[in-house]
Amino acid sequence: MAAVAAMFLTACTGNKIAEDLDFEKATPEAVVSALAEKVQAGDATAISAALETVQTQLSKLVDAGNIEKVSEYAAKIKAFVEENAEALKNFNIDVTPLTKVFDQVAALPGAAVDEAQSAAEDAVEGVVDEAQDAVEGAVDAATDAVNDAVEAGKKAVNDAVSAGQKAVNDAANAGAKAVEDGKAKTNQAIQDAADKIKL
Repeated sequence: MAAVAAMFLTACTGNKIAEDLDFEKATPEAVVSALAEKVQAGDATAISAALETVQTQLSKLVDAGNIEKVSEYAAKIKAFVEENAEALKNFNIDVTPLTKVFDQVAALPGAAVDEAQSAAEDAVEGVVDEAQDAVEGAVDAATDAVNDAVEAGKKAVNDAVSAGQKAVNDAANAGAKAVEDGKAKTNQAIQDAADKIKL
């Protein structure tokens, strides 16, 4: 029973792998995602089988002259192979057959146009991303400048209020002193006049 269960599980897993890599059912992104899962799992046999499956399907598309579809899948898979070249090398995976298919795809009439269009789209996306980063940077800088100006304005107002309060206090003290001095002089004058009358 255990052997039967293992065979059943293996068959289901094989069907799932085949379905994940089926160009008729899976998008290029889904195919690349399935390949990435195999690499992450570290099963060299599964990786090799998956790449062979992909290679077979690409070759069929090349033979059929389906330029648009084969270019779309080949571009994604080629990028995956290049990004994971070191890992594939460590698993002793030979990607030469796939590389030959990529060369066949590049040689197809119109494939160069598709590749150029893809490169142009990538370049546009890069420019848009850079422009967006620049705008975000400018907004951040403007926000910082506004915040700094607000803080500087608050400080100026506080300094002015403090200076005004000091001036009022100084004026009040000076007024009080003048009143006291006036009182003293008045009292002295009264006293002098009283002294003269007594004489």
